[in-house]
Amino acid sequence: MSTMIRKILLLSLAFVLSFAFGGCAEKEETLTPEQIEQIVIAAVNAVAGAETYKYDMDMFMTETAVGGTDPWSRTTLANTTGVIDNTNHEMQMSMDMTMNVPGQDEQQMQMEIYIVDEWVYTKTSMDEQWSKTELTPEIWETQKQAEQLIELLKAAKEVKFLGTEGVDGIQCYVFDIIPDMEKVAEQWSTLSIRELVAEDGLFLTKASRHTLMELSPEDVGATEEDFEKWSIDTTVEVLAHDYNQPVSVELPPEALEAPEVATT
Repeated sequence: MSTMIRKILLLSLAFVLSFAFGGCAEKEETLTPEQIEQIVIAAVNAVAGAETYKYDMDMFMTETAVGGTDPWSRTTLANTTGVIDNTNHEMQMSMDMTMNVPGQDEQQMQMEIYIVDEWVYTKTSMDEQWSKTELTPEIWETQKQAEQLIELLKAAKEVKFLGTEGVDGIQCYVFDIIPDMEKVAEQWSTLSIRELVAEDGLFLTKASRHTLMELSPEDVGATEEDFEKWSIDTTVEVLAHDYNQPVSVELPPEALEAPEVATT
């Protein structure tokens, strides 16, 4: 694998960590714009005020780099489970990632991340070594999947109510979000979001997001010899559950000796 592809692999992992289909909703109920606005506000407040929750996230990504001396394509499947403890400022996340590049063997990678005592502890199967980074407010916010998704509902240009749907026995309102693209990201040429909010408690229960991002060499510190355009097509599905239930985040003992890596 070329050095450039290795660099792009790490960038792809960063995209996975910074992210994120409901079935057909029943059209048996309607809501007024005022009711939708009230639900949105209540849902944002419910998730923001949650002391704890767990989530499961599945991601499928197709990447294509065209032009340059080393064009390539890759598909990536990632399955993630996580625990967020807002009260104690702790987090635990485990991810399994499988990457397929035409003409190469399938690549698999695992990652573990813990946030404990204002430190971020990380280990990947690429090196099997723990490292730690001082926790910053920015890092903490990027790990809070439910909060990130519900903020998209709050900042939407338009919210469309589709009806109701059951998710694991929980009856939910189903909303399609029309984002204000100027406030989201310049690189995304396509962004569609669907979120399901529990009728009881108004917690985010399920969300799906599809994005298409197109990057130039300058966006990732590459040159036109590497590629002319890098397209990233991503679908993410998240299930959030067990709000305000007791959780335990226990750092593996071997991580305590992790060397510190400075943030950049």
